[in-house]
Formats: sequence, C-alpha cells, structure tokens
Amino acid sequence: MYRAPRGTSDILPGEQGYFRYIEERAASLCQLYGYERIDTPVFEDARLFVRTIGPGTDIVEKETYTFDDRSGQAMTLRPEGTAPICRAYIEHGMHNLPQPVRLYYFASIFRYERPQKGRYRQHQQFGVEAIGDGDPALDAEVIDVAWQFFDSLGLRNLSLQLNSIGCKLCRPVYLEELKGHYSAHVDRLCPDCKARLRKNPLRLMDCKKPSCQDIAQSAPRSIEHLCSQCKEHFESVVKYLLILGIPFEKNHRLVRGLDYYTKTVFEIQPQGEEGAQSAVGGGGRYDDLIEELGGKPTPAIGFAVGV
Repeated sequence: MYRAPRGTSDILPGEQGYFRYIEERAASLCQLYGYERIDTPVFEDARLFVRTIGPGTDIVEKETYTFDDRSGQAMTLRPEGTAPICRAYIEHGMHNLPQPVRLYYFASIFRYERPQKGRYRQHQQFGVEAIGDGDPALDAEVIDVAWQFFDSLGLRNLSLQLNSIGCKLCRPVYLEELKGHYSAHVDRLCPDCKARLRKNPLRLMDCKKPSCQDIAQSAPRSIEHLCSQCKEHFESVVKYLLILGIPFEKNHRLVRGLDYYTKTVFEIQPQGEEGAQSAVGGGGRYDDLIEELGGKPTPAIGFAVGV
C-alpha cells in the first residue's frame, strides 16, 4: 500500500483552514510593517547552499536532498529560505531599490532529518528578510514582527532568547578560546561534537547531549568577546527591545545552525521548554552573506517559523 514518504504529511481538507488562517495573519502583519511577498524556486544550484550554509554543517553534509539534473548539474531542494532570497536580491538588482528591502515568504523546506516531534523532512515555513540596512533598530523591528506574529495567533508564555555571536573581526578570537576550552574535555564529547570541534566549533554550544551541555555551560561566552562595534550594536538592540516592551533573556549558549549568521541571533521558545525542538521560530543577522554571493557589502537580518 502506498503511503506518504517518511517525514512528510498530507494537509487534509479539515486542516486547510488552520494553514490559511496562519498565512492570512502573517500576510496581514507583514503588509502592516511594509514587507512584500517573494517566491523562489523549490530547487536551486547546489553550490548556493554549500557556499552559504557552510560545507561543515550537518545540513549540507547529512540533510540536503541533492541530485544531478539531466544536464549533469547538481541541484538541491531548498533546505532553508534565506539563501535563495539573497540570490534573488542580487540577480534582480534589488540593491537599486530603497533600502532596506523588506520581504516575506511561505515556502516548502526539505531536509533529510530523522522524523520526530517537531521535525519533518518536508515542512512549510514562513519567514521575513530585511536586506540593506545595518541599523540595530532593524534587528528590533524584525524581532517585533516575529513576536507580534505569535501574539496574533494567541500564543502566550513565550520566551525570547537573545545573543550576539560577533562578526568576522572578533569571532575568530572567540572561536580559538572556545576550541581551547573544549579540547580540554575532548574525551567527554559526543561523536558529533568531536567533528564540530574541527569543522564548526560554534555549533558546540548547541549540542543537546547531557555530557556536552555541562561543558558548554562553563565555556567562554561570545558576548564577552565582542569588538567595540558589535558590543555597541548589541547594546542598542537590547535598548530597543526594552522600549518595545518585549521581554527577553540573554542566552550565551544560543547560536544558529547556519554559518552565515553574524552579530544578533535570537529564538522564540515556549517558556520552560528545552531540547532540539524547543524553538518555534528564530533568526538573526547575516551581514556578510550578500557579499559572499557576489553582491555588494549588504547588511541584512531575518527570521523563520516552521508552520
């Protein structure tokens, strides 16, 4: 008997109303804040994601659906929404528009993960991207959009987790200290963290294994290794969030799973929830991504929510 592929699900007629309600709420909120809809292809040149997500990440190494098309070119089903939008921003000359360019999307996302609660191999994602402005006020705006989205759905008892992971100037010093700390406990690390220590040390802070969590708790904090510019940026974001009245917690262990993030990173979680599926949404700055793809230096920030 044929069944839906593992890690996927049918959206039946009785469930359609919930999805449409969420889409309508999101679209209405985005229009209020001046965000316009964009749709990108379901698949892209595989090199786009290797370049932007990072060759040493779990997503690229283990989770992408990559295939050769009939011309022999490697293509990848979209594993996240930001990189395709940055590609479209460059390709269509959006840097000529008034900045920042505010965009939102609904998209199917594909990752070959172990199916479990809150994790699917295909899921629907809502996200926003604000491209072309480095002002910390824009960080607060994007966080506010995320916060108001959940509030509009009647979701309460949420916690905003906030951190800064620095920039390409101050982060290398921090990473060296982080590697030194973990190297002293390498015998206690899980196999994945032993690989991260070599390839992607920032992700060490995100491991959910109990033995690794103990090491992360005493690890150096990125927020204490920020350059003056990153420190000032983070302090301004905090100030704006206080003005907006959005409650938050500074979380020194918060990092994001993709290599392109810089400075501000954040997640929104149900209070008291922990674990791999605790976040209901998250995002951060990616000030170097457009330039890495061949565009002009262009700061940007966004967030995404699994629907």
